[in-house]
Formats: sequence, C-alpha cells, structure tokens
Amino acid sequence: MFTHVKHNIERPFVKTDHDDTGHYYITDKGKRYPSITTMFKLLDDGEWKKFWIASVAKKHNCTELKAEKICHQISVDSLDVGNALHKYAEVHLNNDKIVEIQTDREYPVDLNSLFEPLHNHLNEHIDNIHGIEIPIYSDELELAGTSDCIAEYDGVLSIIDFKNSRKMKTKSECEKRNYFTQLCAYSKMWEFCTGEKIKQGVIIVISWDGKLKAFKINIDDYETDLWKKLILIEQKL
Repeated sequence: MFTHVKHNIERPFVKTDHDDTGHYYITDKGKRYPSITTMFKLLDDGEWKKFWIASVAKKHNCTELKAEKICHQISVDSLDVGNALHKYAEVHLNNDKIVEIQTDREYPVDLNSLFEPLHNHLNEHIDNIHGIEIPIYSDELELAGTSDCIAEYDGVLSIIDFKNSRKMKTKSECEKRNYFTQLCAYSKMWEFCTGEKIKQGVIIVISWDGKLKAFKINIDDYETDLWKKLILIEQKL
C-alpha cells in the first residue's frame, strides 16, 4: 500500500480547454495558459518528422506517402500504449484494484508484459505520494500542465513522468525530446501552486520489449534550457 500525503493546492484550475493548436488550461483567475507539451510543439520545425519518414521509407523500401502512414500508425499505437500505462500507474498508485482493460482494438504489444516491470518498479521506489495526474500552473512561466506523479522516489520528493517507447531510450534521447525540461517546468508549477520546491526529477521509460529504465536528474540543471525555450516561443508568437 502506498502512503498518500494530503496537499492543499492553493490555486486550483477551473477547467481545461482545447483547440486545433493544442491543450490549454484556464486558471481560477481566468488566465489561459498552454500546456508544456503544446509549447514544445510550437517549437518544433518539423525536421525530426521529415527525417523519421525518410528513415521509414528507406527501411521499408516504400514511398514517403506510405512511410508517413506507417509513422502515423506508430504514433497512434504509442499514444494508446502510453494511455494504458498511465491508467495502470494511476490505479496502482491510488491503491485501487487493477481491472483488465476493455478495448475495441488490439494493442501492438502485450500490455501485461509492460505492466509487470512497472508494477514492481513502483512498489520498490515510490512512496509518500503528494499527487497523481494533478493539474498545475505558473503565472511566472505562463504555462500549465498535468504531472503524472509527485511523490518520493528513493526517499526524495520528485516530479515523476512515465514514458513508453518502442525501443529503450538513452538519457541523451530523453534530453532531445525535452523530457527533462518538461520536469523542470512541472517543478516550477508545483512550487508556484504550493510553495514547495522539488529538486529531483525522474523519467521512467518502459520499452515495448518489457524493459524499464529510470533516469534521475537535478531539476536545476534544466532551468536555463527551459527559459531559453520560453524566449523562443515569445519570439515566434
């Protein structure tokens, strides 16, 4: 059983908002802030996607149009697997009974093979949970988001995020995808909402072959990168 720490969020959300540009949150003060993931999408120039499509076309010896369809399906599969894993983690960390997922589609991977290592890892490393799937924001950053988990990881209060990947990612690949900068943003949002500073971030990656790896970081190491990206966003808007 996980221990849950009661935490009063002083600045609750009123509602979430969505449009073609991404996900937004409307605060109790009526301010509309983009999610951190929406911000990163605004920074994307599309080059990585072009490279990915070209690589898939070469691998499968097919046209770029066919490769684009393959890449789209991979993205959909990754999102579906990620949603299932997040739901499993949320239910387990809330000390609730795991119910078999009911779905009208087949997953590209056996979810049970991913749940088992995640289940064991959570039991071994996480306790004293302050929040699960909790919306937070910052007037200073003018950003918002929903943190997967805020809890003690190996005894240290941490911002924890769950990621799934077809192949296990390296720390360098996580950095390129802004995973650690995202944790830094969540840390600042949590501090703004509660006054509590969190210095450790953890990315837990589960690959589709059933392997799991956790990357621990010092939040402060990514603050400069976060502000650089905020400046770039300001210049684009």
